[in-house]
Amino acid sequence: MDTINLQDIMNLARQESARLYHYFIGVEHLFIGLTKLNGGLTNAVLEYHNLSPRFVRYSIRETVGRYENRRHWPGFPETPRVVHLLNLAAQHAKGNPISERDLLLAIFDENDNVVIRVLNEMGADTAALRETAAGWDAPLAPQRPEVKVLGQTNLEAEQRQVLQLMFHDYSQVEIMRDLNGGYSGARVLLVRPIRPSGQRDAPVVVKLDDRHSILYERRRYDQYVKGTLPASAARLLDAPVVPDNTWCGGLKYTFVGNVEDSEPLSLRHLAARRDPQQLSSFLRALFDVFGPAWWLQNQPYRFGVWREYEHVLPPALVVDILPDAKLGAAGQVLTPLGTWSRGNYVLPGEVVALNGFVVQKVDAERDVLHLAAGAQPEAINRSGKVEVRGLGVRRGTYFRGEVVDMLIGRVVSTRDDLLRRSLLSLEPEFDLRADLIPSGHPSVPELPNPTRRVSRLLEQQVNGYLSTIHGDLHLSNVLVGPRGDPWLIDFAWTREGHTLFDWALLEISLLIDAISQTAPPGWFGRWQVIALLHAINRGDDRMLREQTPLVQAMLVVRTIREIVARCLVIPDKWEEYYVALALLALRAMDWHTVGQDGQRLAFLVAALSVAASRVSEDIPTAADPTTWHGPGNDPTLDQSGLYD
Repeated sequence: MDTINLQDIMNLARQESARLYHYFIGVEHLFIGLTKLNGGLTNAVLEYHNLSPRFVRYSIRETVGRYENRRHWPGFPETPRVVHLLNLAAQHAKGNPISERDLLLAIFDENDNVVIRVLNEMGADTAALRETAAGWDAPLAPQRPEVKVLGQTNLEAEQRQVLQLMFHDYSQVEIMRDLNGGYSGARVLLVRPIRPSGQRDAPVVVKLDDRHSILYERRRYDQYVKGTLPASAARLLDAPVVPDNTWCGGLKYTFVGNVEDSEPLSLRHLAARRDPQQLSSFLRALFDVFGPAWWLQNQPYRFGVWREYEHVLPPALVVDILPDAKLGAAGQVLTPLGTWSRGNYVLPGEVVALNGFVVQKVDAERDVLHLAAGAQPEAINRSGKVEVRGLGVRRGTYFRGEVVDMLIGRVVSTRDDLLRRSLLSLEPEFDLRADLIPSGHPSVPELPNPTRRVSRLLEQQVNGYLSTIHGDLHLSNVLVGPRGDPWLIDFAWTREGHTLFDWALLEISLLIDAISQTAPPGWFGRWQVIALLHAINRGDDRMLREQTPLVQAMLVVRTIREIVARCLVIPDKWEEYYVALALLALRAMDWHTVGQDGQRLAFLVAALSVAASRVSEDIPTAADPTTWHGPGNDPTLDQSGLYD
């Protein structure tokens, strides 16, 4: 069984080390090399213990990080720990050539390396893993019987394969309902696994998405979520399923409940029932359950708005690559975190060089490489977004977190262009270039055009609170459990961030996905919603005393505001919240799963929020972070701001 020699494994370790720009051989490189052996013992042992080899590789890479693309010594020297480990492997080999099994046992026996730490962090039993590796004598890569998939939902072949692997211990899996309705394009399914005996287990929720997104979400869950969930909440108990031969992967949310319990519903379904009292009660329960560990941490946090909210906007630039081009004297070199992304400093037609950006996503079908400032979950690392076209990207040519060397291209669109394009698709009844939008309701004044205030918003300084936030808290990611208890799913963007981010996003989702449906169609109906929202902003209850479906639906927004009031850093100073609402509403203009009227409402909510935030008409430009010399020059510590 152990026919792979040590030289093959060392070659794979060198490839991994070079990929990470480490240029030395550590235990982490050796172990990743072991997980890349087709039909190898390491993968068989991990899968036997329900650990995905791909997820283990991903977690190790996230832990050790990537270095600068710079080499300081020749060859790939072995660390002292690896030298010791190879001696242990030789002892296991007993005079024979070192095999994969010998090396794997040595890694477990050494027991104080990054691989063991990562496995422990994932909740793996390393002693049990070692015992399995030592005693393994079964054929490798065994063939599992096919799991029958029932239900009317159409799945791509690779999505079906992931679902079958996820429930390989069952004979059938029934897709009961499609819970889609989010904005990322992922498939979220309610499924019920069925045992060979015919016994039906309790339903679970399965998420199918691009494998990199699945791996990223599981990593965020382990870092920020699993230790903070209440006892009854949904949780990820199993490793992600990410087969090597598919583009997609899957996660299974296991619920604490009984088989006889009713099925969970999304908050979207609850909102569609148009029972504002029930919906308000559920939102208060959501805050009470998750608030103490999440939104009520109350860490004082002063930040430049761009650090938390620039990433929700369209890319700062869209660039067409210029093969073999050289940057002329008139060209600009753009680096991450520069003010170029928050102002009108780069225009279409200019040739720019992108230096030191990090890969966020690879869209091979559209030949687009998505770049940003960094790879970590904090929002600032996703600022300065650039879309690069024409590189001829294919799957595997770039990977998330990779620092890309200098790229030269021509700017074809800026963020302003993309925002105007989104606005044009709404068929506006006003001049796109106008600074003010004429009111469509007698109780609402003229409103500022939010697309012309983006730079001013981003340069504001805000006093707020820092806490653990979900990061994507829309109606489809909040579930109503079988007993009415709140559950959360989809933790891909969970991080430490501005506390009000979650509740502003939930309000936007509620407005455009649910409340908008109760208003008359067209711009006329959207202005009716804005008139009621304007009344809530001013604390005027007169318009909210009517018994119309629209007014009753808007009462739920007032419930959200009651919750937000508990999270404001300065009581009754709502500008902090309105800035978040304005930028997240602009984001919602590009949600492709909502109709034109919902997107129109998002635009007007952004306009009303800009007016309520009292954004200054004359904000000085912050210093470029690339020129910082100390705390006094940090724009996030600027003494101008909303509350000074």
